[in-house]
Amino acid sequence: MANHKHLRVVIEDIYLNNNELTKELDLRLINEFRYSNLYIPAKRQDFTLNFIIYEDEGLRLTPLFTDPDEFKKFFTDTEDIQLMQNSFELYQNILKTGDLDGYILNPATEKYVFTREFILDIKNVPKTNFYTTNTYSKEEIRQLKNASNPDLESFISNPANIGDYEALFERLSRSTLLTLMVSDADLTSMAKDGIISMMDSGPLAQMHTDNVGGTYATIFSSEEKLKYVKTDKFKYSQVINLAMLVNFVLTEDMDGIILNPDTDNVLIPRVTLLKYSLGFEKFANDEKLSESIYYMFPL
Repeated sequence: MANHKHLRVVIEDIYLNNNELTKELDLRLINEFRYSNLYIPAKRQDFTLNFIIYEDEGLRLTPLFTDPDEFKKFFTDTEDIQLMQNSFELYQNILKTGDLDGYILNPATEKYVFTREFILDIKNVPKTNFYTTNTYSKEEIRQLKNASNPDLESFISNPANIGDYEALFERLSRSTLLTLMVSDADLTSMAKDGIISMMDSGPLAQMHTDNVGGTYATIFSSEEKLKYVKTDKFKYSQVINLAMLVNFVLTEDMDGIILNPDTDNVLIPRVTLLKYSLGFEKFANDEKLSESIYYMFPL
């Protein structure tokens, strides 16, 4: 569960800067807020849920929380209050259709006020839905998982290219990429024609992450690279939509992505993903892969 640690770090840095927003701090704040999924409290009255509003120095504000623990610090009696988690887009729409002056984040600790003007001025809201009816069939996805990416692998093998993220992302957007799914159970017997469908069975595995110095999603340029990962769990490959994965990493408050862990170890930090996030949506979003997350392939 995301606790929005990166957003809280930005706010802490603003406090340390005497509450003055520099251009760099302002950009970090906007980027983190765009990809936040903050919690909002609502009170049930006559079968409807109404957001809680209170006055603070003449402003009509609704509290938002980074996590349920912060909510419990502020609302000690939560019997008739329901906590809901929503995307940034909803919080913009609430301000567009109501008379709130803004939001206050974690009123028991940070007490940071996001004004109406600040929230509504944020543009380029990230996608929250990658659904499409025009998708690859599971047989087409099975063929894609065998793809190789020689241009990408040649690029990352050259030490001179370290840190050239624009060139790296250009190659990633042209590549067919995989992630590693892991399970405590051997699911091979559930495969039909070499395909394990979680549409039929429900969620059976989870994405492998690298947890050294943070939580990083892992992506791979080939199935061969997957085999180098050291784990006691059973391993399965999955074809990914890179734009969907980047969106997931940012909204889930992860620290970044590692390409080919345990071999090439190409680190893409969160701050870089935020900088180029809209480019991923535009240039790396193969919509036909929107259902690839439901299929896994035994290694």
